[in-house]
Amino acid sequence: MRTEKRGAFLSGLCGVAVALGMMASIAQGDVSTERGASILAFPKVLANGASDTIIQITNISNNMVHADCFYVNAQKVGGVPIWQITDFQIWLTKQQPTHWQVSTGRFVNPNDSCIVNGQIEPSAECADAGIDPGAIPPVPEGFIGELKCVEVDVADNPIGGNHFKGEATIRTGGDAAKYNAIGIQGTDLAGETANQLLLNQPEGSTDVVGQYNACPNVLLLNQFTEGVTDPFILASGLGGTCDGDGKTPCQSDRDCPAAEGCDNGPQILDSNDNLDLISATVTDLTLIPCTEDFENSTPASATVQFQIYNEFEEMFSFSTTVTCWADFFLFQLGSPKNPFSSVFSFPILGTTVAHTRIIPIDGAVLGVAGVTRADAEGNTTRVALNLHMEGDRFTGSGGTVVDQITLPAH
Repeated sequence: MRTEKRGAFLSGLCGVAVALGMMASIAQGDVSTERGASILAFPKVLANGASDTIIQITNISNNMVHADCFYVNAQKVGGVPIWQITDFQIWLTKQQPTHWQVSTGRFVNPNDSCIVNGQIEPSAECADAGIDPGAIPPVPEGFIGELKCVEVDVADNPIGGNHFKGEATIRTGGDAAKYNAIGIQGTDLAGETANQLLLNQPEGSTDVVGQYNACPNVLLLNQFTEGVTDPFILASGLGGTCDGDGKTPCQSDRDCPAAEGCDNGPQILDSNDNLDLISATVTDLTLIPCTEDFENSTPASATVQFQIYNEFEEMFSFSTTVTCWADFFLFQLGSPKNPFSSVFSFPILGTTVAHTRIIPIDGAVLGVAGVTRADAEGNTTRVALNLHMEGDRFTGSGGTVVDQITLPAH
């Protein structure tokens, strides 16, 4: 086990995990959340007190696989983001799934069991019962960041075995929000440049011309506009209501008869991460650059353009820069102090739902989204979702942009 503490940068960086398997025989160029892959990305991993994360990784092959795993801590200490990498190693037998809770890790205990006196009894030991994959350390207190996994052979050389699938479940209070790890498939050429992994296999190619499939050219998000009341909540009378009869659903005073107001209409009362919502829906987005240099501890940045379309197909736009790791509510882009003035908000877009194209300008990004819904009494629920993807960045840039993951030399 090794812990490295690097210099402070703008938001933390990204981790890499590694495992053993057989070489790929079919060239694929599209990033997937459903098929086996040689690189797994978990963009959003939390263990910050309010939330905790369960990581699940499965070996889908009939061979023993090994993995070197890297957490990267992107939390801020004293207002300054840190770069802190913690690595560990796991082993998975054929077809073996494994899991662990990020805050507590998982330690080797061959005697842990769910069976007590012949019956199944839930316990702390039961949670970690089964074949131990190796010692997995807990993350530092207040952890926010990511985890990546890169498949290697017994000599620790990256290969395109495509033997991993993964899921992350983020628990916040009574909510469990789950997303699939983003898988980058490898080809027969994976690792031919040693620890420099080139993400340059074109999408849909029938020939092996690159090492790993290229990252997506565009990320696609279908979302509620910021601050709108979920239609089900509104129709159920659990959102805003006109104060005249206390029954007519409303999003704003304009939905009510003259001289009446919208009582308990959509409100976002706090622009910090711990929002106080009333009758409102907000979407959060976590993005990481595809290019990452772990050997030289160099943070990567990507400029991202957002093209937002409302239900009338009117387009609005905004852009930002993602350095290492970014997690934000959509309304925080451009208008963190007044959410209802954001280009993503219901008053600006004028429709209940919208479609957003997330277009990298100078380097690809990966990400996941989350949705938080609240009713008139402030009860909230959260879900996570994978983004849709379109095209690949290598082809979209005419071969001029090659995203690259540089692993530590061994």
